[in-house]
Amino acid sequence: MVNIFGIPRPRKKREEIFQINYEKYYSIVYKQLYYLVGNNELAEDLTQEVFIKYYHSKEKFEFLGAWLSKVATNTAFNHLRGEKRRIKREESILEEVDSIFSTEDEIFRNEEIKRVRKVLSNLTENQRISLILKFSGYSYEEIHIATDIPKNNIGQLIVRGKQKFLKLYEKEGDFNVL
Repeated sequence: MVNIFGIPRPRKKREEIFQINYEKYYSIVYKQLYYLVGNNELAEDLTQEVFIKYYHSKEKFEFLGAWLSKVATNTAFNHLRGEKRRIKREESILEEVDSIFSTEDEIFRNEEIKRVRKVLSNLTENQRISLILKFSGYSYEEIHIATDIPKNNIGQLIVRGKQKFLKLYEKEGDFNVL
């Protein structure tokens, strides 16, 4: 009996047969698909697809296990082929985008590097070293140890160096580094 809207109704014979076969063959089909695709969630999804195809088929099966196995294999291979095509499409799109932007980006990056180096060369040595180390992630203590600059002076050197850098960089052109 099936409960539909709170009213008990007898199951159709076809649905009962489906339920029996689902319980009988689910683990077999799942294991086969898991072996083919190597992913638990994907194997479960594909197993559901196989049983949906079985549910909607109008045929009477003499060898249901063999039919389910063949459908499972085809479903897995179709999915893997589709996934392979999708990956190739994405890779070709990425290669196109990389080739379009990589040349321009490389030129722009090289120009920016030249400008930053030129501006850094106009700072005092202590300001330049302190700024570079600070923006590389070093703490004041590590900068002090590496440069022998008094720990109390490092913050002031960084602030003044940054201000001077920004002022000089503005004179050079675009203002988008710091």
